[in-house]
Amino acid sequence: MSDDDAKRALRREVSARIAQINQHARAFRAQRATDYALRSSALVHAKLVLSYRAMSDEINADALTMHLCARGVRIAFPCVDARQKLVLLEVVGSDPFAAAAWTTDHFGIRVPREDSSEVPALVRRVHARDLDALIVPLRAFDLRGARLGRGKGFYDGLINSLRPDARAATLGFAFETQLVSEVPEAAHDARVAFLATERRLIHTKRPRQHA
Repeated sequence: MSDDDAKRALRREVSARIAQINQHARAFRAQRATDYALRSSALVHAKLVLSYRAMSDEINADALTMHLCARGVRIAFPCVDARQKLVLLEVVGSDPFAAAAWTTDHFGIRVPREDSSEVPALVRRVHARDLDALIVPLRAFDLRGARLGRGKGFYDGLINSLRPDARAATLGFAFETQLVSEVPEAAHDARVAFLATERRLIHTKRPRQHA
């Protein structure tokens, strides 16, 4: 079996595990994972953090985002533009989820409304080099910090383009049931430095460096 086939099979397996978690349990586990994530040194001194809006089969990171915002942390979110390029959009202000700043993209993902003339002051672009830490959604992960995403490679490219200190402040956020013995890795795949689930916070080995 090729690495790509192994990754596809692993995505199906873990998706089936997540589907077994009911909504009440998901909310409880997300809050527990949030408590662990907030203990991470990755987020202690960060001034600008990239978070995400969860899809239906991902752990919800909204509570974690709000806690960081309450600390005075600036919050940005990823968005895929019409050219299929990843852009990073900061939502400015005390409420990162202000309704006027959000829309739904063609993937069905909630994203900041960069192109709206009605809210130009609420959303602005930032660059990878500006980020101090990342909260990374996972499809599957192992204890080395190796991670499996949705297969587009956006987070791999982003993590590999970060400043070294920010790369060491990448935090994978997931349910414990997404843990596997080993994630297949290609040369370009990027690991995370921390993992937070509803059961624990893990500081992995330093992520692999890429040229």
